[in-house]
Amino acid sequence: MIIKPKIRGFICTTAHPAGCEANVREQIAYVKSRGELKNGPKKVLVIGASTG
Repeated sequence: MIIKPKIRGFICTTAHPAGCEANVREQIAYVKSRGELKNGPKKVLVIGASTG
């Protein structure tokens, strides 16, 4: 069985490692392309979870 990567927004709807990796790389590239924040927060809280 071949699992094809399926991504909806920022959520990977399949557990395909290549699909998840591609999505994370796209997010990193987007953030880096935006440049440094001026007058941004000094500290942030990042909450994440995994069911896999």
